[in-house]
Formats: sequence, structure tokens, C-alpha cells
Amino acid sequence: MYKLKPHFMKKIITTCFILIGLTTQAQDNQIKLNLFALALGNISLQYEHTLKEHSSICLGVSILPSRYLPTVITDKDSSGALKLLSFSGFSFTPEYRYYFSGNAPKGFYIAPYLRYSKYGVDKLGVEYHSNTTNKDERVYVDGTLKSTTIGMMFGTQWKLGAHMTLDWWIVGFGFGSQSATLTGVGNFTQSDIEDIKVQIADLDGNIPGTLTSEVTSTSVQVKYNIGSVAFRASGLCLGYRF
Repeated sequence: MYKLKPHFMKKIITTCFILIGLTTQAQDNQIKLNLFALALGNISLQYEHTLKEHSSICLGVSILPSRYLPTVITDKDSSGALKLLSFSGFSFTPEYRYYFSGNAPKGFYIAPYLRYSKYGVDKLGVEYHSNTTNKDERVYVDGTLKSTTIGMMFGTQWKLGAHMTLDWWIVGFGFGSQSATLTGVGNFTQSDIEDIKVQIADLDGNIPGTLTSEVTSTSVQVKYNIGSVAFRASGLCLGYRF
């Protein structure tokens, strides 16, 4: 499972303090917590710095703890390959906001953004029939999935007194690409190799995107790619102004 390393966390914290230090003379700064994401078990924070009456810049950081795929997906997988699949990771989302009210950071806004995500993927199971044991076996492949999205979000923000804000991410959409390389090991006969390739081809028909594989007598490598329209989930963020 992918885990954030201590030195990487220090870089994130250091970067946040540098940004705050560079904007001490700013018109407005905020640190916000996404309540919708927190209710789903995710940690999603955003820093916003006001530039002028109509504009601001933001940096979002989201951490996704380890979890399994929802049953609405796994129940459609007759092969059982997705039953034990789990994933975790993080994303960075810088964005620019334009506030139509001319009273940033208050009112309706439009926000072009770039999102980079990296997730660890564990235990994608590929079942095959082994001639050696004369029974069904399963090889598990693990790896990393990376995603990049460019998009646009619409939202509105309210000031709640002198220091608090409420930011509603109404809807966001864009275009993105995802790619992953997953690997597993084992001892496979030629018959095993052919059966594993067939099973991966069948799995390809159950998920969006494209799966390709390379199978040898000692390893299985699965590559995944997809490019598609992406939707940014709605959010409700409680912020502190300083």
C-alpha cells in the first residue's frame, strides 16, 4: 500500500509555511477543511490567498486513506478480481479563482485548476487454472496509479463574521488521463501464462480504460491507461481567515 513518507510530509508542511510567510501582507488568507470529504473519510485541505478584488490563488492537498472499491463496482465483477483491491494516496490541486462580485474572496467564482494524483493499488487478483496443482489459483499484482486532470470548477463563498468562511464547490469538470503499472510474481507454466492472459483480457471488458499485460514464467505485469472526461466532486469547506 502506498504511504506518505516522513520526508515527503515535511516538504508539504514546509511549502505551506513558505506560502503563508510570503503572503503575510496579503489582503486575505484562508485555511479550509472540506467537510464533505471528511464525512467520507478523506482529509482535504485548501489554502487560499487573495490577489485583487476579483482574483485569488489556491492550493489544495487531499489525502486518501486505504479503502476498497465500492460494492456497486465489485458486484459487477464476476471474476472476483476486484474483491480485495484496495487503494490509497494523495492529490495536489492548484487553482486560480475569478470572483464576479469584485469582493474576493466572497461571492460566485469560476476556477480553472490542475490536479495531480498518485495512488497505491494493492491486490488486483487474477484467477487462473493451474495444471500443476489442478485447481484454480490467483496471482495478485500491485503498483501505482498516476492521474493528471485539467479542468474548471464553479463555486461560491460566504464570509461568516470576521474570521470564518464557508466555501461551496458546486461542480467541476475537465479532461484527464490515468496510467498505472502493476506487477506480481509466481511460477507459471505455459498453460498458466495463456490462461492468465485470457483472464486479464476478460477483466478489461469490466472496467473503463484499457488493460494490457505481459506474462512470463515468473512474473505478471499489467498496464492500465484511460483518458476521459473527469468530474470534480462537490465540496463544502469551512475556512479560517487571517
